[in-house]
Amino acid sequence: MMMKPTILLAACTLLLSSNYYHAATTTTEAFSSSRRLLPQRPVFVFQGRRRSSVDGRVGYRNIGTEHHLSEDNDAEEAGAVTPDDYPLLPPETTTNDATDSEQHSSSSGTVEERTNLKRQLYQLAASYDRGFGATPKARNEADDIISQLASLNPTTNAARGIDGDLYDGAEELSDDYDEEDVPLKGIWRMVWTSAFDVVSLGASPFAAPSAIYQDITSPPIATNIIDFIPRAQTFLPSSFSPPSLLRAEVTTRASSRSGKSERVGLLFETVSLQPIELFGRKVDDLPPLAVDLTWPRTLVEGLARFVPGLDGLGENLGIPNSGENGGGMDDDDAPGYFDVEYLDEELLIIRQQVPGGVFALVKVDNCDP
Repeated sequence: MMMKPTILLAACTLLLSSNYYHAATTTTEAFSSSRRLLPQRPVFVFQGRRRSSVDGRVGYRNIGTEHHLSEDNDAEEAGAVTPDDYPLLPPETTTNDATDSEQHSSSSGTVEERTNLKRQLYQLAASYDRGFGATPKARNEADDIISQLASLNPTTNAARGIDGDLYDGAEELSDDYDEEDVPLKGIWRMVWTSAFDVVSLGASPFAAPSAIYQDITSPPIATNIIDFIPRAQTFLPSSFSPPSLLRAEVTTRASSRSGKSERVGLLFETVSLQPIELFGRKVDDLPPLAVDLTWPRTLVEGLARFVPGLDGLGENLGIPNSGENGGGMDDDDAPGYFDVEYLDEELLIIRQQVPGGVFALVKVDNCDP
């Protein structure tokens, strides 16, 4: 009788073991089947790159630790998701991409540097009345800023197109004209100068220089414009001093110098004085007082036709000959020119030959008085 409980316990144990084995087998098969249907969880990679498949195993290195995901042929045939389907790492940076990134960073830094330098120059111009009231220290600061801007000049061959080659006539443009073909084209208003011939205009007790422009809207013609107002008008209220304005214009013919891509030759043609406003009344319909400056050259050229040896007289007298387009002399250093030190879409800086000095000008829409 004592054997029956023992036999019964052994039978129960055997039965339970059989059920446990069957359940475990079923669970394992279900898990294996589910792996073929569900995507495998990707492994996060913090360092290194995915290695190539070796012996059916794909390895991922994570700071010295490898995680392996098994791949069997049955899973591939069933369309199971493999680690190759998870692009966990960014694409490799090529040499060209790295170079482009460095160039973009350098370009952004250069633009920012230009902007800061221009801001400093504008502040000096506002503080010292465009240079008319500048101290030696302020002029030195402006010269230093201009030198730095010149080293960052974004425009090459600034004098191209200034000869007017793109024009079919005095006012018509050729069909292949492009605004970028004449970088200097536009209306420029002076904001700073250190040129003695202009700064000295502020010493007059009777008239004060107002706006100063350089109009190069119709190359090769370049017109220098200076507006004068009565000195009393600068400090008296308009009720005590009705506005008056006199405009002076110096018309020049610009030309490029073949050996200097940034140099523009100038040939003075006419000087005119035009009253614009007198004691608050418009008088711009009055005829201007004009002086023709081309007559010495015209006289020499006319005499040269009949008198041998006068061909070089104009150069000896400092009178440029007309050339093919009416420009200056062929010599790059012939009298009458300026050099472009800096030019972009909003700022022009030039240095004149005689009597020296620099001009900083900003681009404007018009030069209306």
